[in-house]
Formats: sequence, structure tokens, C-alpha cells
Amino acid sequence: MKNALLLLYLFSSLSIFAQEADKDIKNIVNIEDAELYIEKSTSKRNKLMAFNEEKHKSTLAQTLLAMPIGTTKTVPSQFKKTVYKIIEKSNEPHYRISYIYFDESKVDISAIYNMRKTILYKYENDVPFEDLANRYSMDDNALRGGDSGWFKDNEMPIEIENEAANLQHSVGDIYTVSVEKDRGYYIILKTHRIKTIKEVYVLKIEENL
Repeated sequence: MKNALLLLYLFSSLSIFAQEADKDIKNIVNIEDAELYIEKSTSKRNKLMAFNEEKHKSTLAQTLLAMPIGTTKTVPSQFKKTVYKIIEKSNEPHYRISYIYFDESKVDISAIYNMRKTILYKYENDVPFEDLANRYSMDDNALRGGDSGWFKDNEMPIEIENEAANLQHSVGDIYTVSVEKDRGYYIILKTHRIKTIKEVYVLKIEENL
């Protein structure tokens, strides 16, 4: 009898806890709410995630991108369930370029100017830009041929973003940009047209069963 009462108490407690958790999730309506929920959460597995229709091609990502704001998707497994809540959606212009980066704090400015001249000369004589980036660039993306991947406003130095958004540049144009703040010098190749890309911000919550 005592065991039965104990089990009943445990099931009741779990049910109440689950109802409270569902109520908390329903009250999350924006990014600030989601960040506060994560901050107060005892689990480090809860997090805010962003899915982008260009970068994320999984079935889950495509499902989340298609869902309306405020809706949730629950994915159960043997020992836990994962809840994804759609917090925010956006449809913003993105840019994509390839670039070669020089850091003036590590290389003398005169050497940078000489390398820029050499690179531009080689490019004009049909040396592929990705080969030049791989050889000369001081950025981590040198091994990717200088490809920036898709980026949006406030993700790159403003000088680069302004040029990336400049409609006078056509795909295939090459130009130089200097960024005084980080003493950076860039050779940039416009590789893609400006593209509007759908993104979704999702709160991921994991609960043990």
C-alpha cells in the first residue's frame, strides 16, 4: 500500500512539474525571454539556436524553418524529450565574398602593399583566387580559398559590409578594402549576388523522461 501511494505521489509530482515546464515555455515570446530562461535553467543543454535555409539542410532544420512563430516541436527519444520553440524569424539580405586578409600588426605595411600588387597581377594573369588566398591570406578561411560563407549586417567589419552591399560591384569584381580599427587590409572578390535568406531562432529545451 505504501509503495502504491509513493508511486502515485511521484507520478503526481512529475505531472505537476511537466505542467509548470509547459507553462514556462508558453510564456517565452522573444529572444530576451529565451535568454533569461536559459540563464535560470539548471540544464546546460538548453540553448538558443539559429537555423539558416542556406547553411542547414537537415529535415529538422527545414521543418523548423517552415513553422510559425510561437509554435513548438517535440522530438522524443528513449531517455529524454527535446522541445524546439520558434522564437523569431527573419528574412534578411546576406552577402558572400572571398577575401585575402593581411594583419598589419604582424607584417610591415610596405610588405602588404607589395603582396597586394603581386596578388592582383597574378589574378589578372589567370591564377585562381582560391589558390592565392590559400597561399597569402592570414585569415583562418585561407584553407577554404578565402570564402566568407553567407553573412549579414553586423557580422563583418563595416567597411567590408559597405562594399559587399555596393550594387556597383558585379560578380567577379576584385577590389581592396582597409579596416583601420583592426589594422586589416583585404583583397576582396565578389563571388555571389546579394541574397535574401530565411532564418529562424529556436529555443531548444531538453528534458529527461
